[in-house]
Amino acid sequence: MPLPTTTVTLSGTGSATIPSPPPDIDGPVNVPGVTHRTQGGSLVKYQTGPVWFEATLPIEAMTDAQAASLSTFYQSNVNNSFTYTDAGGNAFTAYFLDQNLPLHKVYRDYWQCHLHLQLSANLK
Repeated sequence: MPLPTTTVTLSGTGSATIPSPPPDIDGPVNVPGVTHRTQGGSLVKYQTGPVWFEATLPIEAMTDAQAASLSTFYQSNVNNSFTYTDAGGNAFTAYFLDQNLPLHKVYRDYWQCHLHLQLSANLK
């Protein structure tokens, strides 16, 4: 399978350009809150914080060099915000949500990874 030519860019402390994920991506909208029932059986719900957006980007085919670049970028930005620019040129402020970078070597010079990100807006 040839490597994709469409890319996305992560930029912050340094940058990484990696293949674009496929277009079929879940993009949950999270509304933190509490839901409970009263003694009388009524449902009570209230919001406890601001709405936030997330996405898990399946990066299906990276070279050794792209995986190394992503690893370096992750190590430099794991605790900071950065900019995620998708293949359509849409830019989002992003944060890594996981404390590990799940790189998976498929075979020689072929890597996969799922980037779990908090985004400033829903995917476009």
